[in-house]
Amino acid sequence: MAKVLRIFSTLLALLVLIDCVGRSADIGSKDFTADDLFQLSKIWTVELVFTPAEWKAMTPRFDGPQGSSFLTGPEGGHNGFLAARGLTFDWAHADLTIGGRHFTDIGVRDKGNGTYMEGSQRNKISMKLNLTKYVKGLKLANMTTVNLANNITDAGWMNEELAYKLFRDAGVHAPRSAYARVFVTVTGQSPRRYAGLYSLIEDVDDHFVQDRFGSKTGALLKPVPPSLFAYMGDKWAAYNQTYDPKTELTAEQKAHIIEFCKIVTSGTDKEFAAKLGEYVNLDNFARFLAVDIWLSDMDGILNVGQNYYVYLDPAIGKFNFMAWDHDHSFGQMGRASNAETENFSIYHPWSSGNRFIARVFAVPAFRDLYLAKMREFTGTIFQPTAVQDLQRPE
Repeated sequence: MAKVLRIFSTLLALLVLIDCVGRSADIGSKDFTADDLFQLSKIWTVELVFTPAEWKAMTPRFDGPQGSSFLTGPEGGHNGFLAARGLTFDWAHADLTIGGRHFTDIGVRDKGNGTYMEGSQRNKISMKLNLTKYVKGLKLANMTTVNLANNITDAGWMNEELAYKLFRDAGVHAPRSAYARVFVTVTGQSPRRYAGLYSLIEDVDDHFVQDRFGSKTGALLKPVPPSLFAYMGDKWAAYNQTYDPKTELTAEQKAHIIEFCKIVTSGTDKEFAAKLGEYVNLDNFARFLAVDIWLSDMDGILNVGQNYYVYLDPAIGKFNFMAWDHDHSFGQMGRASNAETENFSIYHPWSSGNRFIARVFAVPAFRDLYLAKMREFTGTIFQPTAVQDLQRPE
């Protein structure tokens, strides 16, 4: 392990030296952009300062089982394995300094499920930083929210960085990232403490979809059903927590989602095949699944049914899939050790009970498109030299 860490530290140092050749805009400049912030060759210094009361207020609390399913949390709250069992992450006030730029009174909360459980034992918790939680108008590179991922499941600190880059190279929207040395101070209680090396990850929110799709008026969802688009009745209230919308949905958008759920659940094979392309951007979904399957990530849509975003693009009226939370990429998922997942193939890469994926793969038009993407990417972005080249322009 020590040898691996030394090699990784050397690699990061070399990347930083390379980055210095073409300096980006200063973080305090009005010209500073997200491209300047999220560079794999960059290691930012992040300082978080809490009062004792706020540090205590951020301590998660257990309210008892709240959710209606394996990953669905209480109505209006967070989803995930821990949320469904009653763990609540509360926001706290803190001061932030990143790269020398100071922000007063931002919102900070813990985040994660497996990474939280393991991180809490090592005093290294993933966090979400919201600049406008308490003070409106604060922005960093035109963003209001960023994430600090503890990389506790990944000894190389590269799983998500490489996974996100592969998605972007495949033409699928995915967060950008950099690295950050994080220090935490609790004034009058705990001196400045080095919390560790984190990944600084872009948030998928209304700013993200505005940048990628040119509009934030679509429906941004973070679903957690074991099988996507299962019909649960005609009332949106039955879907709201499971689909966890991150934007305000119109009545038409809610109806559109429910209509497709009906088709997925009870439509004939002929009807489903005919309607699939009217609701789902098939080119996007083929690219998304090709990368996800190649990464063998069993902590997502193929297995447990979480860790991705869906955006109903108002320009075309179709669902687009986007990457999220890929620290278990490259087969590094403990629950993937059972016989079913060990025998997955590119022709049948989903767990039993995932009716949506099974129906999609049974549509020849989609299956042919997906296999064509697999062939294309195997000769391009899945090549070892492409994966190794962290500095390749995007």
